[in-house]
Amino acid sequence: MVMTDKATFAPRGSRASKFRQLGLYQGAEPTRTWKPGKVWVARDGIFAKTPKCLNSYAPFESHLESLGHLLLSVDPRIQYYVCQPNPLLYWMESNDSGRVRREYTPDFIALNKDERLFAIDTKASYFAEADQWVSRVAAIRQAYRFDHGVELLVWTERDLYAEPRLSNARTMYRHRHAPQDPSSEYTVRRTLEAHGGVSSIGQLCEEASIEARCQMAEAFGSVMRLGLAGEVVLASGAKYGRNTEVRFNEAAE
Repeated sequence: MVMTDKATFAPRGSRASKFRQLGLYQGAEPTRTWKPGKVWVARDGIFAKTPKCLNSYAPFESHLESLGHLLLSVDPRIQYYVCQPNPLLYWMESNDSGRVRREYTPDFIALNKDERLFAIDTKASYFAEADQWVSRVAAIRQAYRFDHGVELLVWTERDLYAEPRLSNARTMYRHRHAPQDPSSEYTVRRTLEAHGGVSSIGQLCEEASIEARCQMAEAFGSVMRLGLAGEVVLASGAKYGRNTEVRFNEAAE
């Protein structure tokens, strides 16, 4: 089970209608447009998306947003996500004791494997702690929760740069493509089964490379792809290495 080149996102009925309202559908177009006045934006570009990303293309408008793409792409708990989805309409109290309608577009909408939905904003802590955002976030969170059943998450640089999460995510992402010869993955599975479902990266790679007559790098890539697919769980308390524990994911069985 590896990351493939084609997505199979095809919800039906009321579920499909709800997802489309949020902007979560195959081939979704990002809704934000670049504004010339946003000169503080750094490193805008296009992310090399994976099948989990349903957009027709996957832009980002900051380095933090690109890291959001990366973490969502390698998280085995995430089924699908879209970037720069449909805006949320919400209401806030105005100074004249009335209400004013506002619009908010998060960086991502993500669907978990347990069918929970999340709106995710990657935001520098400077902006996350600014009065303008603090005064609005409660209303945004409430509107998402009660109108759409969506939880709002705010990821700052403290979350996105956290180690070893970031280094491990980059390692897994480099090995996302399916190999021409999948025999090393079959061998890694059999080897893990022979060890009772629990082993280490080093042990698996050494034994699988001998049995499948492949390079250690190929066996390592197989372990990473099985982790991406959620078939195995890798201990995440330290940067991935030969002593990292690998076990079958019982929830995936």
